[in-house]
Amino acid sequence: MAKKAKTSKASRSSKKRKGNRQTRRWWSWRFIGKLAVVVLLLAAAGMIYLDAWVRDRFDSHVWQLPARVYARPVELYPGRVLSRNDMLKLLELMRYRRAAGAPTPGSYSTDGNTLVIHTRGFRDSDGGERAERIRVTLSGDRIRGLSGGGGNDSVARLEPLQIGSIHPGHTEDRVFVPLDRVPSLLVRMLIATEDRDFYDHHGISPRGLARAMVANVKAGGLVQGGSTLTQQLVKNFWLTQDRTLARKLVEMPMAVLLELHYSKEQILEAYLNEVYLGQDGNRAIHGMGLGAQFYFGRPLEELEPHQLATLVALLKGPSYYDPRRNEARAKARRNTVLRVANDEGALSDQDFQRYKERGLEVVPRGASPLYAFPAFIDLVRRQLARDYPPEVLGEDGLRIHSTLDVLAQLASESALRDHLNRIDGSGDRLNGSVVVVAPSQGDVLALVSSRKPRDHGYNRALDASRQIGSLIKPAVVLTALKQPKRYSLATPIPDQPITVPLANGKTWTPQNFSGESHGPVPLLDVLVHSYNQGTVNLGMDLGPGDVVKTLEQLGVRRKIPAYPSILLGSINMTPFEVAMWYQPLATGGFATPLRSITDVLDKEGEPLARYPVETSEVLDSGPAYLTQWAMQQVINSGTGRGARRVLPQDLRVAGKTGTSDQYRDAWFAGFSGNHLAVVWVGRDNNQTAQVTGATGALPVWSQVMAALPQTSLSDTPPPGVENVWMAPSGDKTSGENCRDARQYPMMEASIPTQSDGCGDGGAVRKAGKGVVDWFKGLFD
Repeated sequence: MAKKAKTSKASRSSKKRKGNRQTRRWWSWRFIGKLAVVVLLLAAAGMIYLDAWVRDRFDSHVWQLPARVYARPVELYPGRVLSRNDMLKLLELMRYRRAAGAPTPGSYSTDGNTLVIHTRGFRDSDGGERAERIRVTLSGDRIRGLSGGGGNDSVARLEPLQIGSIHPGHTEDRVFVPLDRVPSLLVRMLIATEDRDFYDHHGISPRGLARAMVANVKAGGLVQGGSTLTQQLVKNFWLTQDRTLARKLVEMPMAVLLELHYSKEQILEAYLNEVYLGQDGNRAIHGMGLGAQFYFGRPLEELEPHQLATLVALLKGPSYYDPRRNEARAKARRNTVLRVANDEGALSDQDFQRYKERGLEVVPRGASPLYAFPAFIDLVRRQLARDYPPEVLGEDGLRIHSTLDVLAQLASESALRDHLNRIDGSGDRLNGSVVVVAPSQGDVLALVSSRKPRDHGYNRALDASRQIGSLIKPAVVLTALKQPKRYSLATPIPDQPITVPLANGKTWTPQNFSGESHGPVPLLDVLVHSYNQGTVNLGMDLGPGDVVKTLEQLGVRRKIPAYPSILLGSINMTPFEVAMWYQPLATGGFATPLRSITDVLDKEGEPLARYPVETSEVLDSGPAYLTQWAMQQVINSGTGRGARRVLPQDLRVAGKTGTSDQYRDAWFAGFSGNHLAVVWVGRDNNQTAQVTGATGALPVWSQVMAALPQTSLSDTPPPGVENVWMAPSGDKTSGENCRDARQYPMMEASIPTQSDGCGDGGAVRKAGKGVVDWFKGLFD
């Protein structure tokens, strides 16, 4: 029994030793070696994946670059209407800085009425201009002299002003700036402040990590991260902003891989264009280029050292150091950047002392030209949407050259605001809109949709569809003049009561504005004095359907019912639509689609698309000229004569007032040889505005036209039109000095064969016509 017990004990001891050997075998070096191989293989696979990810993202540089919209270059030339105050306002909007002698591009100096301007160079589809210093002399609200500009004393062009950006598919915004255009001082400040070892490390800086660790231990918390610029780029480009160990373990190898494949210059350029600098509503501000515009309203190349230091200061926390909300905090951090730059030799002691005393000098939020003209940008966006999908507009960095004339826009805004403030000081009733067009090209030069033009939202110029009232009367007159055997401007029209039966069994009896009838009057006077009864009598004789056809011929696209009431403008249209169909009246019969864009370039500045001027003749020259001449008399002696108190007496312009029922809408549409402007004034709730076209809209139109360089309408009749003296009856010719005789331009088919026997006008005309007919007979 003792022997069996001994054997059993030995057996248990043997099993225990065997279990121990099995335990030791589980943690054997062979197992650890295998595990290490597996880990290394996984790590290698992970590194291969990270390497491919890093290279693909970096090589493609898929930054979301929104389309940028630019105004047309500002042209300065002797004789241009431009006051000293408006010139200074323009330079302020374009963020030119005042500096003695205008030493660098983007600067200017003043000496009384003489300005020295150092222009910025630019490229456009016409080749662009070099940066140069010009001298502009102003006198009497005009440019009297221009010199400099490479010997060209006839015209100088200021760079196109960026007026907006379009990024519909995302909330990121940036302006790409190549490294060779980044100020060297900014680079030195950045490296001195954020990563002193940038040019020495390979993505990770042990010294930087050690410094951060010491600082964190001393502070008792996380105050420094020790990340290199390369690591920060990795975080911004590929990863999240979360401060976690897992993100750090991924970030560090990716930084090393980035340094293995790309140069320091490439990494630095990517960092400067990717870094996050703040928030503008739902728009994220990325990159130093956009940061310069957002905070200082100037290109990055033109910023001074203290402004560059502010951009670097923001890297530590764009919200915490926001210079608009936390001025003292931002200034302290900016001065820290300046001091570090001074310690590193990037800034002299004298400059450090000078710039640390400067203010932050940031522009107010919304003061940048990028926010200046929301209504016009809305028009550009709508026209671009026909040709480009949202992802192209939001990501490909297109450069859109628009038709906006900054001076015309500012003049339009000022005229509308000032007039509405005069007649509606409370500011809570009346609003308005202005559209200015270059009629021969169809270029939209200005678009104002509110008395507060910087407000975003409802675009009255494009969307406020209101009754046009008497603006339609030129179309009624034109319809008649297209029938020269029946009508001329001298044809008597009964301005007397008329009752029109309607389809619903009711009747319509229009009244004149004055409540009085004037009996038979020349067709011309029906338009000049805007007689409602005369217009309806004429229109019913023509037929409302023919007037509708004329409107369609002029370019009206919406469907218009041929109701009798349309003869007095019971048609809803937007100011932009009115400008579209008044444009052929301004050009003598040629229609050109209105455009807000001239061309589109890619992000490298290469042309992608042009929007050429497309013109078609929609009216015969005779009726078009007669209608235009009649509209000139509206300005000279009719309902638009108030414009003569503002415009030069020798300037030939044409136009028409419009007032809708119960004074809800006040309109004026008119044109010179090179500008067409439409003005609407009213209330958004469609209640009475208690103003007429002559009192509510005409003063705005007059001020806009007076602020722009104008050319007169032609006074030369086209072939087939003669100036004829007519008897008061309107059915016989007369002589110049005959009693109550009036001279009219008339188409040959309209000229009566009979004379009233006074003077020799009819005889001379017949003799001249006989000579012409004799010569025609020779060739026939």
